[in-house]
Amino acid sequence: MIEVQTLSKNAFKLTPSGKLTEDDFSRLEPPIDAAIAEHGAIRLMIDASGFRGWESFAAFERHAGFVRAHQRKVERLAVLTGHDWQEWVVDTMRMFLHPEARAFARDREAEALEWLLVA
Repeated sequence: MIEVQTLSKNAFKLTPSGKLTEDDFSRLEPPIDAAIAEHGAIRLMIDASGFRGWESFAAFERHAGFVRAHQRKVERLAVLTGHDWQEWVVDTMRMFLHPEARAFARDREAEALEWLLVA
């Protein structure tokens, strides 16, 4: 499951819990696509501290397709991490993804939010 919280007119906090399914991304697309249509681009905070992987390979493929289809419309990406390995994943992603991305320890959410929403 992915909980979606609106932070501002074009910023969202996504909090995955449990193992992600294909359907999670079907539910995520409408609010994200609507914000992109209205504002041209969005900013995302992802609380990955509770991320537990994918239910199936098909769910992983759906996740990768969602990222591929939306990454050019994400201006900034703040990732709240719960494990050291997640920080190096974010650092690695910067080489391949379009948005400006930063990792923040879970207890630094206020700092992540400030960075995310700064113009």
